[in-house]
Amino acid sequence: MHINSARLRELRTGRQWSQEQLANLSGLNLRTIQRLESGAKISTESLRALAAVFEVPAESLLAGNPSPSQPALEAMRDGVLRGLEFTGTTPRADFWWFALAVAMVLAFAQLFAEAIGQWALEIASLVVLLPWIAACTRRLRDAGFNPWWQLISLAPVGGILVLLYLLTYPSKAKEPAEVAAG
Repeated sequence: MHINSARLRELRTGRQWSQEQLANLSGLNLRTIQRLESGAKISTESLRALAAVFEVPAESLLAGNPSPSQPALEAMRDGVLRGLEFTGTTPRADFWWFALAVAMVLAFAQLFAEAIGQWALEIASLVVLLPWIAACTRRLRDAGFNPWWQLISLAPVGGILVLLYLLTYPSKAKEPAEVAAG
């Protein structure tokens, strides 16, 4: 079995643990953690230990094709958690999953608005406004555009279409200097 080394590293850094801390918490050797983050094979015992430490299903740590719903739900959750974060970047797929979540929230708010009053939709629109702007900011930065391009959406009719087009651009590859620095 091969471990998904990127996922392991992501879980570890997400909790701000060093490799030594993860080794101590899981009862594994530091060298084992280093090998696993390099993509080495993993034993069943090590897999169970890491899954227990991270409180995730063991299968989610294995390399292979994840279930289709897993990345979508993680992207939606990440979009909500990073709702007011204007720094960093958001990959294209994650952004569009978050956009779907926003659309679903607004659709449900519209249903409630028909039943209980227009204020439900107005409140939902205000709640998703800042997270939407933050997600667009991160997505434009990821595509290599200045986040101020969002202002084009204020132009009647065509502005929002231009913004949506810019949001579909693929991620810009990091320059060699950026890779070395960060």
